Amino acid sequence: MIPKKNNDEDILLLAFNRSAANELKDRFNIRAKELTGFESSLPKIKTFHALGKQILGETKQTTYVSDFATDKIKLKMWISKWLVDYISSGPEQLKKFIQLSYQPINPFDFDTKEEYDAYVRDNEYRTLQGERVKGYQELLIANWLFLNGVSYEYEAPYVTKRRIEIGYDYRPDFHINETSIYLEHFGIDRLGNVRSDINKVEYNEQIKRKRALHKECETTLIETYHYDWVEDKLEARLETILNEVGVRQKKLPDDEILSVLNKLGFIDVNASRYLKCLEAIRIESLDSDGILDRLQLNNIVYADDYRDFFKSLVDDYQAELRNQDRIDFEDMIILSTKVIEEGVFTPKWKHILVDEFQDISMSRMKFVQTLIDHGPSPILTVVGDDWQSIYRFSGGKLELTTRFEELVGSHTITKLDKTFRYNNSIADIAGTFIMENPEQYVKKITTHERVKKRQVYLLDSTLDHEDKLQERSAEVIKRIRKEDHSGQIAVMSRYNYLINDAKKYLIGEGLESNVKFWTFHRSKGLEADYCILIGFFQGRSGFPNNNKEEAVIEALLPMLDTFAHSEERRLFYVALTRARKKSYLIADPMATSEFVNEILSPKYPIHIISETFEKRYREIFKCPLCSEGYFKRYNGRYGSFYSCSSGSICKSKPRECGDCKSPSIDNVELSICNNPNCKKELDICDKCGRPMKVRSGRFGKFWGCTGYGIKKDQCKNTRRYFG
Repeated sequence: MIPKKNNDEDILLLAFNRSAANELKDRFNIRAKELTGFESSLPKIKTFHALGKQILGETKQTTYVSDFATDKIKLKMWISKWLVDYISSGPEQLKKFIQLSYQPINPFDFDTKEEYDAYVRDNEYRTLQGERVKGYQELLIANWLFLNGVSYEYEAPYVTKRRIEIGYDYRPDFHINETSIYLEHFGIDRLGNVRSDINKVEYNEQIKRKRALHKECETTLIETYHYDWVEDKLEARLETILNEVGVRQKKLPDDEILSVLNKLGFIDVNASRYLKCLEAIRIESLDSDGILDRLQLNNIVYADDYRDFFKSLVDDYQAELRNQDRIDFEDMIILSTKVIEEGVFTPKWKHILVDEFQDISMSRMKFVQTLIDHGPSPILTVVGDDWQSIYRFSGGKLELTTRFEELVGSHTITKLDKTFRYNNSIADIAGTFIMENPEQYVKKITTHERVKKRQVYLLDSTLDHEDKLQERSAEVIKRIRKEDHSGQIAVMSRYNYLINDAKKYLIGEGLESNVKFWTFHRSKGLEADYCILIGFFQGRSGFPNNNKEEAVIEALLPMLDTFAHSEERRLFYVALTRARKKSYLIADPMATSEFVNEILSPKYPIHIISETFEKRYREIFKCPLCSEGYFKRYNGRYGSFYSCSSGSICKSKPRECGDCKSPSIDNVELSICNNPNCKKELDICDKCGRPMKVRSGRFGKFWGCTGYGIKKDQCKNTRRYFG
């Protein structure tokens, strides 16, 4: 029961934002009146920032909030001016700024062509001359030429139409304007080795053909190599070979370079980038050593230079706040923590409760810990859902929830595992999906609403015109309204631009009535009867987002667990569970989202209403041993199994994949999942077909048949283990 007196001294409840705090106050008022008859019998309910501001006010500290905290445009303008001052302070600072504007990537680090192609697709290397080049080393060459006054054209057509590579007219990497000189940058090491996905022999033959072509056409070919960059000699080689062919260099004046940087938007882009870095450093309470540790841990090139750069930025930012006699939102927490530690303020709360704990940042956690350490031994109660931790970009530190005992201390856990929002069909799919990540807590969610039919639908966006995605959304809305004319509908996406496009289209069609438009992030805590989720395609602006925040920002943000797309998975879970009744996913079948590929398996009971996706789904079950058969799934005495539909014609009975539950086809020593998006391999016994198990013996590890322990049908087969 809520105490009737002295609640402000006894209980503190911390919320993450004002709307959450107000909602908690309303709920407590209702509950308090039910229990005590008094609306005023409430604990102290505050946001972290409001409590910090109150503590600072009571201890006579500055509580005036800077415009930088409430207006990011003003903060970005200040950072832009700071960058201009930094660049203008000397040639070394200008060089450092340009160097730190890009993060080096070694193409030899990629294992597959798919990885490299995705990198080229999702990352943009834009030169100081404005063109987009294919990689970091070409960028360095282009920028060096530009800064040294060498006029060039990137990938200009050669003087004669020839093809060195199949399907491409020859275009050397660089042409020195008003000359017959061409520069090629060859991706080879000193032994002629190339990227792992490239044929070494063919690539080196292409180099010979290019040299022969230039000789035939009497043009001059100068060459740089991947190993020049590896050995940190690329710029020196450029200077040498250009001098050898009579190309003069004249360094551009610093003021001209600054003008170019402004014109191309380099200052603006980097101001946005460093604003995020500044926020991450402040949220994570990183000092100079902490910044360096994060950068080095994430293998950031130029880590020492970045550390020095960020120290200057943070120091000048804090000095500017002092000059203004203002604080920002992080100061409310950081400075109030400090006055508690120094004994200027003594907390008196006996119970501290934290709502939405999965979103807590390191600075806020330190604040809470300080309240506990300097208070009357209060009891800490936190409420959070690790499945909904989606605010890493604002400091959310998931491991404080999933590794609570390790990082916070001993505790007891009460799992709230029943929901009244959505039905069991949505719960089963969303829960199975999120628990693929072993970092998440294992929970079995039960639902108040029980249905027998599948309520998650998969559609495709294949139509013959530009508005295909929006038109499909309109079709779904019309279908919903035929069944439930008053049901609330939400159109949702990972990105604002898709939401804006959908809203504009649906307004034009007169379908916007009773339709909400939410991004996945903003949908948290909201709900609708029917949700239409759009934007499931590959790429930088797809879902999941394959382009992480720029590497340096990523390094400064809270640590992320190693499971692929872990936060994007949680975001999908949040989006999928906003629907009370039905959720519709509209996906691109030509460049399909990894998440859609994953749920196209027997493990996820979705309703496919797309011929394209249905055909792809059926291919998982096609029997490779006969011409007509498809595998059907049955539940037997010892669990589920598959059998070919051809009956007596084909006796194939594949095992079930342990990951995606698809048919898994046996060969001699392996069983391979028939789902092209899974392909999980299981080592099996070549004598009896049972799974093999890694065992340890006198001479080390070996594969042993799991039939070894079956007395009536024992199999002692073994084979070598290669690790």
